[in-house]
Amino acid sequence: MTATYEASSTYVGGIVKALRALSLLDAPVTERLSEAQQAIVASPWSRSWWPGDVAEGIAQAVLDVHGPERLERVGFEAVTRSVGPIITPLISVIGAIFGLTPASLFERMADLSSTSIKGVSLAWRSTAALEGLLSLTYPMPITAVHAPLWRGACGYVLETARVEGRVTGSHVSGHTLTLIVSWR
Repeated sequence: MTATYEASSTYVGGIVKALRALSLLDAPVTERLSEAQQAIVASPWSRSWWPGDVAEGIAQAVLDVHGPERLERVGFEAVTRSVGPIITPLISVIGAIFGLTPASLFERMADLSSTSIKGVSLAWRSTAALEGLLSLTYPMPITAVHAPLWRGACGYVLETARVEGRVTGSHVSGHTLTLIVSWR
């Protein structure tokens, strides 16, 4: 059996909500979904955790039909609408103790993402005063959906820290995706 990771029903439900809100759950997308993926879309909260590779298939269908920019927006909306309200108290504590900066949030990204994903390791390394590297290591090779979804999540962090910023680049090496994040 191949090692896998899991996505929470909160996050997967956020993806489904975002797809509906952005009118991206259209026939060209749903036609690409397996029976298991259609079951997730129909009832994302019917179990606590979903196999990540099955949930990923939904994102792959969106990527195939609508492209990486739309999938990035889905990632942003999923975190904003579903995960954000859950992690807001933790963000408030981080802000009170360490200051509400992108670096203070990215340094704690593993804690912040624990409500959304299991089996993926996250690490932050500041490379300059207003830049750093977010590395995400999966138990399987990186696919095309990971970068857009994580760019969306990074957008949420930057917006929460009330700064202008973006993911300026990315690099894939086997099971690890590294995003270059900068802000001003």
